[in-house]
Amino acid sequence: MGENQSESVRSVERATRIIQVVADAGVDGCRFTTIVNDSELSKTTTHRILGTLVNLGWLELSEDESVYYLGLPLVPIGIRASNRHGIVDLATPHLERLAELTGDTLYLVVRIGDKALCIDRHVGDYPIKTTLIRVGDYRSLGTCGGSLALLTGQPQNLIEELILGASNEDGLSQNQDFAKLPFLIEQSQQLGYSTAPRVWIDGAGGIGVPVLGADGAAVAAISLEAIDARLEEPRRSQLVRWMQQEATELSEKFKMINSEFGQSDIRRLLSSAL
Repeated sequence: MGENQSESVRSVERATRIIQVVADAGVDGCRFTTIVNDSELSKTTTHRILGTLVNLGWLELSEDESVYYLGLPLVPIGIRASNRHGIVDLATPHLERLAELTGDTLYLVVRIGDKALCIDRHVGDYPIKTTLIRVGDYRSLGTCGGSLALLTGQPQNLIEELILGASNEDGLSQNQDFAKLPFLIEQSQQLGYSTAPRVWIDGAGGIGVPVLGADGAAVAAISLEAIDARLEEPRRSQLVRWMQQEATELSEKFKMINSEFGQSDIRRLLSSAL
């Protein structure tokens, strides 16, 4: 391999390393000094590569030019990569069936660190739409029905760490009262489904049901969003039954891939989407 080709390979490796550092920071983004330290590259090299990635749109720089974020062009790339591994393909029939049955908006979400990532969405035919989350959007765990459901079966110490991290996160709605999270989590564990607190979503609500792995912990969640009037009883109970049936069937599909299917399998299959 010639010297020029070797340098080209090194440049790609360095750019990939920087993108991964920014991706690991999640929605909070990453400052220049952190990127330098975590990528173990020199300031000059880091600055040069960051400039190129920003120009390409693969990274975005905050208005005050202090924080770097993943760029929007990476979102569809990641989603297509995850679908190649079959997760979205496996779930699509279930979300389509629920969207047809309910007329409401359905989502498939997975846990990435202390965040919930939406990897699929299907919109029903009810005239009043509630499409609050887009494919590729991240949400803090505990802030909506699906992200609450993702906490099902998780170890208590992990739940406490996630709650602490979420309560300290900047940029969340000022209406979100994180003191309620322990109660909401316990309630969802008892009921087998979770609900998004109405005070957090003006005029709309959500329901989430876990898709369980072999160890009984959630590896994904199916969530539904609708206007408040469509989430009252007795309709809510019917929605929950439909969602739980589809979640159970999807869980069985996951276990056919690996009889011990768990969170590590989700991370592996979605590694390209981070």
